Amino acid sequence: MRHLERRGVPDRARLAGSAVFHLYKRKRPIKAVACLLSILICLGCSSLQVRQMERRVARGDDTWVAAQAIDCDTASHTCSQLHLIKGYACLRLAESGNKPAVHYACAADELAKGIALRPSWEDRGEQFEAHERRCDALDGLQALQTGTSAAKTLDRLLDAAQTLYQLAPASVPAIYYLSIARLRRLAPRLSTINAANRYPVCSRLKRTVNRVLSLMETARVEALPEWNRFAERYQRLSFDLGAAMHTAECR
Repeated sequence: MRHLERRGVPDRARLAGSAVFHLYKRKRPIKAVACLLSILICLGCSSLQVRQMERRVARGDDTWVAAQAIDCDTASHTCSQLHLIKGYACLRLAESGNKPAVHYACAADELAKGIALRPSWEDRGEQFEAHERRCDALDGLQALQTGTSAAKTLDRLLDAAQTLYQLAPASVPAIYYLSIARLRRLAPRLSTINAANRYPVCSRLKRTVNRVLSLMETARVEALPEWNRFAERYQRLSFDLGAAMHTAECR
């Protein structure tokens, strides 16, 4: 200050210049803090929405939950949970016969968002369930579609099934969804099969059949988690695989 006074710079001017300088230096940090506060406020509102939706689910009000708009795309447990809750509600509605095409699509999209936004999974069972339910939704949706829409959903189902299989290769749902997706992928080729492409098609069918029959044999001698839910589907799948091998003239 004495140095400035000797040069004739008033104290007020010095202080004003100092304030402007520090404000300039702090401009970006202030913006960062404001942005952070905005995110925290958003997550706080989302936490309230989670609790509200959970209460509605507990009362069985899936229709209300499925109709909610979710404006939360931050990678966080809270945003992930919002999308998962809505996805499960849509899936329950679809499986009950309530606008299945609409609600299967809702479930597939919301569960995919919920999975993508989850930074980490503390509960492996919860992680597996989310991926399994996503496969449930895509399988149900694809069965209702035709043409290009069905083909695109089949691609999504195959990707989801492969992820589920990586999480639990020996599980009943993973083997089922991976097998049914691969069979549906091969089905269009069966009508045009010839000597040139018969071998690769039959090789894939045989690998799928062996995996399915092996699991079905295991289920006969020991209790497998979720087998009861999938037993009838495995029976249909094994029949369809046999029919496909017959059509392809696999030996």
